[in-house]
Amino acid sequence: METAKARQTVLIVEDEVLIRMSSAATLEDAGFRILEAGSSAEALQILAANKDIDILMTDVRLPGEIDGLDLVALVHRVHPDIRAIVVSGNTSAEDASNAGAIGFLPKPYMAHSLVRAVNELIARNFTPRGDAAA
Repeated sequence: METAKARQTVLIVEDEVLIRMSSAATLEDAGFRILEAGSSAEALQILAANKDIDILMTDVRLPGEIDGLDLVALVHRVHPDIRAIVVSGNTSAEDASNAGAIGFLPKPYMAHSLVRAVNELIARNFTPRGDAAA
């Protein structure tokens, strides 16, 4: 699992800077490559420029026209190989799943809960990039 995790790139979409920085540091310490966005518009730019993103982790309440659930739905359609996890205190796991997310983590959360949620997401459906899907 450790070598699989080392290849995983997580795009964190969170408008609260301190939460985003803390989440990024936590996941970097756990061995993930991290990209960060403060809005859905910024996330879409990062997604267009980076073809190696494996996981989208997004809050629901984001500035701009596209909230986190709409972002998940859009990414699910355009980049079906990117798995999504929603972190929010304002929605449910069912809403996240309906948008196309595989994982859900309610806010507030502890650092170990974040790492566990991302690792569980990987364990549920991990296919290294470049490998043929089973």
